[in-house]
Amino acid sequence: MDVVLENMPMILEGLKYTIYYSIASIVLAIIIGLIAAIMKLSQSSFLKGIASIYVEIFRSTPLLVQLFFIVFGLAGVLPLNEWFGQRSYPIIAATLTLALHQGAYISEIIRAGILSVNKGQREASESIGMTEFQTMRFIILPQAFKRMIPPLVNQSAQAIKDTSLLAPIGIIDLVYRGQIIISTTFEPFAIWITIGIIYFILIFSISQFAGYLERKMRLDTR
Repeated sequence: MDVVLENMPMILEGLKYTIYYSIASIVLAIIIGLIAAIMKLSQSSFLKGIASIYVEIFRSTPLLVQLFFIVFGLAGVLPLNEWFGQRSYPIIAATLTLALHQGAYISEIIRAGILSVNKGQREASESIGMTEFQTMRFIILPQAFKRMIPPLVNQSAQAIKDTSLLAPIGIIDLVYRGQIIISTTFEPFAIWITIGIIYFILIFSISQFAGYLERKMRLDTR
């Protein structure tokens, strides 16, 4: 415990970065997922095809491979480090990769939520002269998002777990800080169990919150 207490400031600093990356990637993922879902539901075969390719690529390849490709692979053929900065680009690229990965899953959640809304709602809005954009914005999405909240919260918990893969590419987070502490203290058991407990508290809390929302949604729809 002495080792853990002595290094707690560094552990908490790593936790801070993990939370930052999680929030940024989740917000971006919801935006990306919404755009991809609307594209897949559009009448345009071209938009459907682009969205389907994006979803399949990011759902069918490991996140770690995606991180290495976007952070290091693209930087090897394009001067991205010069454009964004040697220190800034890996952080920006890693956060964007997390968002693209999560966005592929969130797009399916949003698409399912939109399709769950009764078709009569769309027909009624069209009958009173609302445009497709107005129908989606004011009629479909508000009802769909209410049903999507629980699975979106669960996906947010997955996004927090996924940040642990930032350490292998050299991004400072909770796991990265843990590796540094272990390299100087040679106490892997104490440090890893502490980090595991922190992740458990974060993700268990979010999972419980998602369960609460799911129960509340069921009660509200009765």
